Amino acid sequence: MDVSILFATRNRAAQLERTLECYRTLDTQGLDWELLIVDNGSTDATAEVIERAPRDLPITYLHADGVGQNRARNVAMDRLSGDLVIFTDDDVLPEPDCVRAYIEAAQRWPDDDIFGARIEPSFPDDTPAWMTSPDFEFATTAFARYQPADQEGPVGRHPYGPSFAVRRAAFQGMRFNEQLGPQTGSYAMGGEGDFLRRLAARGHRYIYVPQARVVHVVRTDQTNADWLLSRAYKKGRGQVYLPSSKKTPKLYWRGAPLKLWLATLRSGLRYQLCRRLQCVQERACIERGITYQFRLGQIDELRARQAGRTHNDHD
Repeated sequence: MDVSILFATRNRAAQLERTLECYRTLDTQGLDWELLIVDNGSTDATAEVIERAPRDLPITYLHADGVGQNRARNVAMDRLSGDLVIFTDDDVLPEPDCVRAYIEAAQRWPDDDIFGARIEPSFPDDTPAWMTSPDFEFATTAFARYQPADQEGPVGRHPYGPSFAVRRAAFQGMRFNEQLGPQTGSYAMGGEGDFLRRLAARGHRYIYVPQARVVHVVRTDQTNADWLLSRAYKKGRGQVYLPSSKKTPKLYWRGAPLKLWLATLRSGLRYQLCRRLQCVQERACIERGITYQFRLGQIDELRARQAGRTHNDHD
């Protein structure tokens, strides 16, 4: 088989229906492909949406026990048949030529195995202009904007979860870390990054494919301050599990480096001051809150690890 496309879904029936309609527009003429959808414990109309999906879509409908995006992905890992596997999400709309662009890039780069699509967020109409701007640095984490270069080729930044492709032969025996990534409650981000970094450690490069374009649908609730700050906290938790070239701190206090405690205190004070000053712009206040929550997430995860708890025991 040429291509397997895999994504997990949970309680997004309306969005899933829109996504599946988009898959009908894909240019797959002459391709042998499959679409694996893993239901991650949905309680809405997800099953009905898949049952009435167009019969021309080669869907394999799977179920995962327990909640967790990476757990759902792992359910499908041994069921994949495509030489090239595209990992994506249920709120991601591929452009018609996306799959073919991936395949053609894989042919142009026969010695490489990891390919990342161009990801463009699609925002609600009332989203503040500064939040939709590419110069909003946190947009890469919040909305998965991915455009690391102008042209196709090797890049230093790993692809993002909404769409990346890997040759199946490259990840044989590998699984996603089920303690990372979306699940109930708060969680440590970084499931795809962890998977791709382990692949890179085997000697694989990241190839950016701007011709493979997808749209990541941003929900209205994802543009409010509370959601952004929660996202920053989750990113901070996940940051603890990334390899670091920095020297190991010598001074610790209550399970975290003293330097990190001091930086968190400073950023927290700046954020609280910002909230009390009416003259401070919304963007500046949110960005200070993001910095504070990111550092707070690091501290909480470090302390949880020291106490011997798993990523989500303290939620």
